[in-house]
Order: sequence, then structure tokens, then C-alpha cells
Amino acid sequence: MKSLLSVSFLYTLLVLGIGGCVKDKDLVPLGSLGMPVSTVDPVQVFDSTGQKLLASGNFQNGVHTVSGRVRLYGRNGKQTLVFENFRSDTGPDLRIYLANDTQASTFTEVSLLTATGNFFVDVPSTITLSQQRYVLIWCKRFSVHFGNAELK
Repeated sequence: MKSLLSVSFLYTLLVLGIGGCVKDKDLVPLGSLGMPVSTVDPVQVFDSTGQKLLASGNFQNGVHTVSGRVRLYGRNGKQTLVFENFRSDTGPDLRIYLANDTQASTFTEVSLLTATGNFFVDVPSTITLSQQRYVLIWCKRFSVHFGNAELK
């Protein structure tokens, strides 16, 4: 019985040790010329022609350091988040969420966070700004709030 507990304990330590060794993913700087580019196709520049600015906000730190500004634009039922001068600490599994609060009680995942600088991401059409006013930078793997911007 004692050796079975020792084996179980060692197995648990091994699993926790391997799971704890998670490398942070590097964030790629985009839009170095000051013009926001697509995270999917960095050659594509955000075209604000005919876009309506719906809301904007400045990032605030959560558990980690984040900075910059985010704007929400809309045109013909399509919404886009445009990040300006955005910076964030790196993490192993960073996501962009739209949420009803900074604790991610109710949220919609917009995309994986892969960039810093000036970039844009499309927002799912199911988002309603009146219900999800916070843009969160969230580490999904460890449920950590890196930072947020309230869209006003």
C-alpha cells in the first residue's frame, strides 16, 4: 500500500511538473508604420472608409502589464476591433475576449492574441456592445486576467 501511494505521489508530481513547464508564446509586432494590419493577413491594412466608430477604450493592467488603445468599428453589420500601440506581457495561451465584466463571467472569445502594435481582428456577429463592453486580454490556460479596456 505504501509503495502504491509513493508511485501515485510521484506520478502526480511528474504531471504537475510537465504541465507547469509551459513556454510563453511570443507576440509578433505588427503595423510598425502606424497603420493597423490584419492578424490573419498582415499585408491587409484596416480601411476606415465608411466605418462608424462605435466605442473605444484604453487598456489597464490586470495581473500583468498591458497598454494601448482599442476602438470598435462597424459597417454593414460587421464589427472590427482595432488595436493601437498595443503592448502586453507574453503568456502561454493569450486570448482576446469580449466580456460583460473584467472577471470573464460571461464572455465571447474573439481570437488568439498573437500580436502587439497596430492590428485589427474581426468580431463575431453575435456580439452586442450593450452586454459585452470589456475587451479582455486573458490567459485561457490558467484563467488569468492580463488586462482590459472598457469600450465607451
